[in-house]
Amino acid sequence: MTAGGYDLEEIRQRADIVEIISPHVTLRKAGRRLVGLCPFHQEKTPSFTVDPESGLWHCFGCKAGGDLFRFVEMIEKVTFREAVELLARKYGIAPLRKADAAVSARRDRMIGLHADAARFFQHCLTVPAARRVREYVARRGMSDETVKEWGLGYAPPTWDALLKAMRRRGHSVQDLVRAGLAVATDDGAYDRFRDRLIFPIWDATGRVIAFGGRSLPPQPGAEEQQPKYLNSPETPLFHKGRVLYGLHRARRAMADTGRAVVVEGYVDVIACHEAGLTETVGTLGTALTPDHVQALRRRVSSLVLCFDSDSAGLAAALRGRELFQRAELEVRVVTLPPGLDPDGVLRNQGPEALRDLVEKALPITEWELRRILGETRPGEDLRPEVLQQAVKVLARLAPGVEREYYVRWLAQHGAGSSPSATTALEDALRAELSRLATRKPREERRIQISGPTGATAAPAASERLERSVLAAFLHQPHLAERYLDALEVGDLSTEAHKDILAAISALLREGEAVTAQAVTPKLPPEARSVLAELAMSEVPPERLEEQVRQAIRRLAERRLRREEEALRKRLAGVSSAEERRELLDRINDCRRKRSALAKERIVGDM
Repeated sequence: MTAGGYDLEEIRQRADIVEIISPHVTLRKAGRRLVGLCPFHQEKTPSFTVDPESGLWHCFGCKAGGDLFRFVEMIEKVTFREAVELLARKYGIAPLRKADAAVSARRDRMIGLHADAARFFQHCLTVPAARRVREYVARRGMSDETVKEWGLGYAPPTWDALLKAMRRRGHSVQDLVRAGLAVATDDGAYDRFRDRLIFPIWDATGRVIAFGGRSLPPQPGAEEQQPKYLNSPETPLFHKGRVLYGLHRARRAMADTGRAVVVEGYVDVIACHEAGLTETVGTLGTALTPDHVQALRRRVSSLVLCFDSDSAGLAAALRGRELFQRAELEVRVVTLPPGLDPDGVLRNQGPEALRDLVEKALPITEWELRRILGETRPGEDLRPEVLQQAVKVLARLAPGVEREYYVRWLAQHGAGSSPSATTALEDALRAELSRLATRKPREERRIQISGPTGATAAPAASERLERSVLAAFLHQPHLAERYLDALEVGDLSTEAHKDILAAISALLREGEAVTAQAVTPKLPPEARSVLAELAMSEVPPERLEEQVRQAIRRLAERRLRREEEALRKRLAGVSSAEERRELLDRINDCRRKRSALAKERIVGDM
């Protein structure tokens, strides 16, 4: 199996899961396994367990688990593909296929070029000719330490300073153009960034993949460069609608706090980090895109939008509220002083003021309603146009507790202390919401709020039965050979369980031994944590085979009961006599099979 062009099995063979986990967890021997305090939740008694033999880990406290790739994903806050690339780089593993090797070589060359360019820009900021740039940076409140930490640099004003420097380092003009660092013309090429303060842009793993340049205050008699901010163009490495500035520095704090503070641009990100809000990331001249939201959703459950109140980014965020709803993200909005952005608050009022504003951020619905109400005092009659706008905000909420809360909140604001007026306004708001709903197509007004991919949680008893069978198959493979055919995919309730059953079945067909180590490569990443828990669970050998038989019978009974219920629902809507007879026959068949299974199993077992 491959990912990103790398052979996952080669990485597993070369990597040592204990070596990967040890820098983050103090492990001690416990029989043939290792235990320690889980790095993913607070605990006093070690429940984090590593099995070096199978290459799996599992926490019996928070239920996280999986293989080495899953650990890197969770500890580094990266995607599965990024985890694969990190491990491949760590162990010096090259891509598998020639085509992948060629693509990887081009990417590596481009990443190397960006690293060299970053060092060049950083050096240029230190030379005597860049004195006015350093003075500008100091006036913006950025210390030498900040400049170093964030890798700030300077692009000289000449047309080819970077071109010449990079060619001396062995990079071609074509590579510079492809990376967006130079612009090709009929007469040759010239540097894209000139006389600008340079901000390196990193990917989630901390590699420089692009640059942003801010124009400097003009010299006396000169005009300011346009545009004010200039980013690298889209390249194979850089897509600004997917990249969040500062994510590589913020991801640990995001994991600790469970939230991300989102701002616009480089300087505001740096300002927030300076104020101690190290969970801050920034968009790069774009609104929050679906890719941004998905990247954040993997890491946090809450967003704090800290945009200038007149910014296009905030307006776009309000328009895209359903993105946040589908991702199940709680969103709050910071109310900044008029005319100030986060950097302005930090410089004018200090870090404590900025932190206080972030902590006082309002839920996005309340923030929007307060903005619509404006100067309207509690108890003051709400103008029709204000009510119209407010109802449109409420209509964007799914019917339920949150919408009802804001209906009452708005009614109390508009009616003041009069209970009868409050009730009347509540009724009017609900009536208007109902009228708006009937005007929309049903599929348009329904807001789907989906959680992580995977099946709906099954009843606890059913899941326990399924897990007992799968764990027995892993611990006693001869039981898998004997009873696998008695199980059907429909007997299992979760995608992870189905994936594990399919992997065990594939191993048996291929004549391979059934072990957790052999099953792991055949599973999607999300099923590996379940496998780790099953592989490390205690399976008492006494009467194990009888228990497996009983569990399989119970699962088959549950499946037949579900089939029977589905058939009865179909029967209620059938008018054809022939179709009714066919459905009744199938219902009776399900009942006979269930009755037979009930007689076979031992009542009271399991």
